Amino acid sequence: MITIRNINKLSMGKKGLLLSLSFGMALALTSCSELKDDSHYGSSHTNITNEELKIVSESSEEYLRSRKDLSSMTSLLAQEGIFEEINSKKQLSTLLVVTNDNFVMPDDKVSFVTRSHVSDVSISPANLTDGTRLMMWHGKYVNVSIDALGMEGNIIDHVNFNNGAVKEVIKTSSGYIYVISEMIKTPTSLYDYINELGDDYSLFKQMVLEAGTREFDRENSKAIGINEQGNTVYDSVFIYRNTFFEGVGFDMNSESLTATMLIFSNDVIEDALKDAHNRLDRWQMERSDSIMRKWVLKTSFFDKEYSAAELGATATEDLTSIFSTQWRPSAHDVDVANPIKLSNGVVYKVNKLHMPNNVLMYRLKDEFYYYENCTAEEKEKYFKGINLNFKSCDTEVAAWTPWQGVWPLHQNRVLRYDKPSTVDDTEGFQLDFTPIKLNADGSVTPWLIPPGSYRLAMGSVQSQNLDVVVTVLIDGVQVGESPVITWGSSTAYHYDRGTTLPDRHPEGYDAAYVREMSGNSKADNYDTDGGLMIEELTIPDVKGDGSAVSVLLRITCNNWAGKTNVKLNHWCLRPTKNNY
Repeated sequence: MITIRNINKLSMGKKGLLLSLSFGMALALTSCSELKDDSHYGSSHTNITNEELKIVSESSEEYLRSRKDLSSMTSLLAQEGIFEEINSKKQLSTLLVVTNDNFVMPDDKVSFVTRSHVSDVSISPANLTDGTRLMMWHGKYVNVSIDALGMEGNIIDHVNFNNGAVKEVIKTSSGYIYVISEMIKTPTSLYDYINELGDDYSLFKQMVLEAGTREFDRENSKAIGINEQGNTVYDSVFIYRNTFFEGVGFDMNSESLTATMLIFSNDVIEDALKDAHNRLDRWQMERSDSIMRKWVLKTSFFDKEYSAAELGATATEDLTSIFSTQWRPSAHDVDVANPIKLSNGVVYKVNKLHMPNNVLMYRLKDEFYYYENCTAEEKEKYFKGINLNFKSCDTEVAAWTPWQGVWPLHQNRVLRYDKPSTVDDTEGFQLDFTPIKLNADGSVTPWLIPPGSYRLAMGSVQSQNLDVVVTVLIDGVQVGESPVITWGSSTAYHYDRGTTLPDRHPEGYDAAYVREMSGNSKADNYDTDGGLMIEELTIPDVKGDGSAVSVLLRITCNNWAGKTNVKLNHWCLRPTKNNY
């Protein structure tokens, strides 16, 4: 005759045994076992018992009411209507209970705590495997952990439901009862915390939850019966999947996670957006709320726990989120005095949020050929040339796109100046250019550049073999200057096809992905910043109030060196990480 312990040893090593198989084996053993204990806990219904499993012929409710040492837990289950609900469902269940000396009456969330001990899935010891997740009535999982001895079939003290070690297992006519060492503690994870945020945090909560989806978990949904139509009825388990976070290996439900989360109330988000739009209006620029809110979402999560010192206003190190966004502690106000410790991380509330300049401006890029849109007066004002004769504005590369229908057409059109016939080759030229933008009506307006740090790049035409220097001036005062740069055979300065700079493409453009999807080998050359002129150019806060100012780009060349023309394509200022 085989004992129940041996059954467990055999079954625990075979993941996925059918529940009905374990039931059948247990019932079969009832008739042949000589292990009886009619006086155990005063129950006359005990059919079989040993140190691992007891089988009784009464319901779980009847059995629990017969155990005086389980009276506290039984009263709680009755008080919360658990037995009535089980009976109304007419299906098997699993109950996790504790003896009176381990019972702690919940101070709050009584229903939540009570329902964390009840599951619609009737799971036998034979079907427990390390890592099993059992969905409980409070809508969360209890995790099953089994040590090495437990894997050999030793249930008592070797199998845990969350924090509670199994002390007894009773199979009743209505399911299973596990007596555990302490009441279930449901740890609050990052996801739980977000899900429980109140109305004051509805914007942040919505941003996080809408980044994911709720999916049916077939693997963990157990068959619980057959309906009148003959279809299998499942205890439907749904899981929240967030591919946005999964893409960077960040599972907010995982207890193995060690994370920091910043949270923002509705007022904090709205105030930050209002301030951002005020700045943009003064700069004569626009930025959509969706982009700014996406930045808030992407900068809220970090894959390590940060201390108050690392997040406080005096912190000197920038932090990088799981989505590689930049967080500068000194620019914001974080409530570092009141961290909220969760099971898999720490939460800090943000009292004030600053929307960084390099989020409000992705890059400032425009074309020299807007010369043709200027009035005679504007040409004289914005394009002041010495030893230069305007020749033409020409489209040298017709509008193209690496991925038709996905990315817009983009042309390479140039402004051409010729060397005046009266100018000697040993003489040079100078162009004082004020960056301008093209309005919807075809008119032009000078760009206003906010104070901060930028990378200056430009594009001309390949093989001009001109040695140029670009000086940046504000109100006649020099604020930056490039080294001598040869617009020679290098493709770095060829139109805007330069491939030498990092972060050189339009917002949202992934050259590798476009190349893979479109098969276009020139995907890297699409609408780039151009070639590097000045690595870091600082535009000062001239007025002391953050106002944007008009700048002048002075392009000089000491000699024509036998050349007869110069062709200019574009300029580009990209905010650096220091432009925060």
